[in-house]
Amino acid sequence: MLSFIVGWRNRIMHLLYVGVAKHLIFLWEPEEAHANLKAVGKLLGSNFLTRKLTALLFNYQHKSLNTTVDGVEYPNPVGLSAGFDKDGELTSIYPELGFGLAELGSFTGDITAGNPGKRLFRMKKSKSILVWYGLNTQGAEKIAARLSKVTFRIPIGISAAKSNVTPDFILQESIDDYLKTYKAFADIGHYTTINISCPNTRDGEPFAEKENLRPLFDAIRENYIEGKPVYVKLAADLSREELEDTLDVVMENKDIIQGVVLTNLAKPSGEGAKEIKGDLAYHKGGMSGLPVQRLATTMIRDVYRYTGGEITIIGVGGIFTARDAYEKITSGANLLHMITAMIFDGPQVMGEINRGMVKMLKADGFSSIEEAVGSRNPMPAEPGYYKKKREREAAAATPKVAAE
Repeated sequence: MLSFIVGWRNRIMHLLYVGVAKHLIFLWEPEEAHANLKAVGKLLGSNFLTRKLTALLFNYQHKSLNTTVDGVEYPNPVGLSAGFDKDGELTSIYPELGFGLAELGSFTGDITAGNPGKRLFRMKKSKSILVWYGLNTQGAEKIAARLSKVTFRIPIGISAAKSNVTPDFILQESIDDYLKTYKAFADIGHYTTINISCPNTRDGEPFAEKENLRPLFDAIRENYIEGKPVYVKLAADLSREELEDTLDVVMENKDIIQGVVLTNLAKPSGEGAKEIKGDLAYHKGGMSGLPVQRLATTMIRDVYRYTGGEITIIGVGGIFTARDAYEKITSGANLLHMITAMIFDGPQVMGEINRGMVKMLKADGFSSIEEAVGSRNPMPAEPGYYKKKREREAAAATPKVAAE
């Protein structure tokens, strides 16, 4: 009965949002709308009454969605992706919207102004937001000082990126920049994401190269915070060779790198362009929503099989419905991140995704979301591709004994 009532509530809220609220919101420029919606979120999270009212209008939870990943307990696997709450100001309202986790940032070691000019674009036909922010942030130390006083009611992830202040890449300075954020949030949040794939930076994505990634992981190892998982966020447009190279380094360090976030935004010049409905808004940056949906789900399936399911996968990109979310879970994702559906379909969408996944779990005979992970992406009978590759390399390196 509760699910039935919540379903009708969500339909009504969806109609009100799509029919009225979204038209008003879309009258603002995208970055202005973002700022105004953040202000509303801060107001709603500021006191007990507005939080309870928000929960009554949007929230839905169910025990079958409870999950534990790398020792962290989540009320449900649906999380807010990094990029929406760049300064970590809205943590008090996320539980009432139905989120089971939220990733803040990305934060950088230094204060970063971001890219100049217009840097956020709506692609209405493609159900996508094109982002060219350039990591505008107040800097890790200032934000950490403020968040150290905040009590979180759901697990919080901290996304760390490299400061976007110069087009010049210097390896040690870049590593130190990541470490500045990692250390500043040592006692804040439940996990850390190392974002090596931001498509909005002046020096590109240098840590997509394994020669640079290994020293970064070595530095994290030297400063590793026990009991706080670390994940790495990968680009949506990696070639198969680039993906395997990155995964090899992750697997070599899986005692300190517990998993990957798949994926970041899709580049307008990449495979995601095939999903654009003729409304490409800008030639730089990265696209959320539908253009990244298939890329992300395909990569989740490939990574799950390649690694033999031995690392955590956080799936992100193009999650609009419960079916979208469940597809990523059954492909191998343990947790999920989303933003764009809120913008195009309304804030009731998280509760509706949770409600829908409960029904899908029941239909598949599962009693928990953990049982569904990878259930429609069966492992090969042999070891995961990573293990097979290592076995082949070891065999090739073993000297052959000459026949007598």
